[in-house]
Amino acid sequence: MMTRPTLKDIATRAGVSVSTVSYALNDASTVALSADTRTRVRRIAKEIGYIPNSLAQSLRSRTSRSIGMLVTKPLSNPRYAAIVQGASAALAAERMHLTILADASGEAYLDDYRSGRLDGLVFVGHDDEAAPPAILDAAQREGLPLVVLDCGAPAGDVAYSTVDFDYAGGATELLEELAARGVRSVLHVRPDVSSRAERLREKALVHALAEHPSLSLRVVSTGLTDAMLRAMENDAEAAHDYAGDLGEKIDAALAAVERHADEIAVLCSWGADVEPAMASRHVREGGILVAALAAGALSPRIWPQLRYSRLPLARAGAEAARLVMQKLAGGQHEHVVLAPELDRA
Repeated sequence: MMTRPTLKDIATRAGVSVSTVSYALNDASTVALSADTRTRVRRIAKEIGYIPNSLAQSLRSRTSRSIGMLVTKPLSNPRYAAIVQGASAALAAERMHLTILADASGEAYLDDYRSGRLDGLVFVGHDDEAAPPAILDAAQREGLPLVVLDCGAPAGDVAYSTVDFDYAGGATELLEELAARGVRSVLHVRPDVSSRAERLREKALVHALAEHPSLSLRVVSTGLTDAMLRAMENDAEAAHDYAGDLGEKIDAALAAVERHADEIAVLCSWGADVEPAMASRHVREGGILVAALAAGALSPRIWPQLRYSRLPLARAGAEAARLVMQKLAGGQHEHVVLAPELDRA
């Protein structure tokens, strides 16, 4: 069995001490070495396939170069997968690592931070879920580098950074787009779940409608509750039944609208509801406009009557990574709000 090359192996071949090899391979070393010695040591290290022991380096530097991201939703959900991907790419560019965490309490990961196995944490919220009090307390009392993502603006001064989406701005922009296209009747397809995002969007839509008295809006409930949502996350058949039922509800609601097809729009709060809306017979036959306040799987490049207010999910993950690294470097906290991007054919 082949053994892993060591500093001693390099030192023997180069005819120098082990400490000289260590200095030659360390870019941050201030020990004076000749250019010939440094070059020779590095060449031999490459030839024999030497790989630095990252654990030993972490122990010496007292840093793990690893950030924990606490995500309590399945990564099979494209929303959370995109956030993780954005954070992972941003950290990798700085030669840091992302560790995915799932314990909702966060207690175990505080021990990892205190012992040096994690350098900081990012908490990814959803709906009305807030960051665990133990994590917020650690940021305040222990200086834990922490970023809270998608939990809303904090009240007062806090000892951590935040990243959020401008849900209200996205709803306003999309309704303006519908009005500009001559839409007069909007069917707002939305779930019955507890959601900060939904409350912000609803308030923004009410204000926008006041600016466009020619527009009317009718809510079409999807019937989806918090309990149903949790069940569907692990049951593909339940999700399929939900989509079929929603398509029928949208069809029935459209049949009751007494306007020409080009004056009607179906506005979905969730991107996942776009496919049932596009499957509606009235949408297909009339070319009715379908819009969503979050991106779904279908592309506006393929479906010209589709519009999205697309949340910058990967960018949010990257911003969270930037902010936690900024805190590690001794920087200040920031509160970042990202605007959705209107996506149309």
